[in-house]
Amino acid sequence: MKRHFVIDCDTAEDDIMSLFMLIRNGVSVEGVTIVEGNISYEQEINNALWALEFIKREDIKVYPGSDRPLVKNFRSVEEVHGKGGIGDKIVKPQKLRAENKKAVDAIVELADRYAGKLEFLAISPLTNLALAYLKDKSIVDKIKKVWVMGGTVWGRGNITPVAEYNIWVDPDAAKIVFNSGFNITMVPWDVIVNYPVDDDTWEKIKRMGTQMSKFYVEIYSHYREYSMKNEKIGGTPHPDLITTAVALNKDVIKKSEKYYVDVENCDCLTRGMTVIDYLSIWKKEPNVEVVYEINKGKFLEMLFDLLNWF
Repeated sequence: MKRHFVIDCDTAEDDIMSLFMLIRNGVSVEGVTIVEGNISYEQEINNALWALEFIKREDIKVYPGSDRPLVKNFRSVEEVHGKGGIGDKIVKPQKLRAENKKAVDAIVELADRYAGKLEFLAISPLTNLALAYLKDKSIVDKIKKVWVMGGTVWGRGNITPVAEYNIWVDPDAAKIVFNSGFNITMVPWDVIVNYPVDDDTWEKIKRMGTQMSKFYVEIYSHYREYSMKNEKIGGTPHPDLITTAVALNKDVIKKSEKYYVDVENCDCLTRGMTVIDYLSIWKKEPNVEVVYEINKGKFLEMLFDLLNWF
C-alpha cells in the first residue's frame, strides 16, 4: 500500500536529502511545507524548489507556511548550515514556483483527502502543524502519524545547553502539537549525535562517484565541518535523515519507549526543553514514542541506497 506524506522543512542540506529519501523509497509526497528555521525563509523555499528540479520531480508542490513562530522571537542558524543552507552557495530554481495556497490550508485539505493515511514528517519547527491543528482540530484523527525530529532526552541541546533547535524555535507550537492527541514518534537530537557519518564512511561516499554522492558531499561539507568543530561530533550528524529513515522503516529503531512528554515554553533558561515524565509522576497517558537507540547499520544501508540512486 502506497504511503502518503507531507514533509515540513526549514530547507537545509538534511531536509533536502530527507525529501529525496522519501521519494527514493516510493512514498507519495503530497506536499512540501516550508516553515521558519535554519536560514532565511525565502532561501528555504528556493532550496526546496531547486532540489525538486535536481531530481526532476516538478510535480511535487511546495507550500509556503509560517515565516515566524506563533509568539516568540527566534534566530536562524546560518553559521551551522551556511548562508544558503547547503553551505554558502545560494541557489534558485530555474522554473518551479511555490504554490499560492498556504501550508496551513494545504495540510488541512490533504488530511481530508487522505484521512487515516496521511503521515506528517516534521523535521523543522512545529509552527505549521500547530496552526493547521488550531484551524481544524479534526486533523488529529485524520493524520495517521506525526514523525518529529526534535527535543532531547538527556538535556544535551544544540541551541541552548538543554534545548534542541526545532523545538526551541517555536516551543509554543511544539507544546500545542505534543498535547493535541497526534500519534507522535520523536527522534531526539542527543540520540542522533551518537550516529554520525564518520571519516571512513565520508571517504567511502567521496569515492562512490555517483551523481547523488557528489551532490551529498557538496551540500554537507559546511555542516560537517561546523558539527565536528563546534558541536564536538565525530562526523556528520543526520537528524532529519535519520528521522526520515525511522519513518520509512521501523527496523531503524533499536530502542524506543512511550512516555508523556511536554515542552517548556517559557522565555527562560529552559525554553524549548522537552520534559519527559519517566516515572509517570503527572499520571498522564503517554503521548510520544521516544526513540533512544538507532540501528546505525540499517540507516547506513538506506543512505547508501539513496546515494546509489543515480
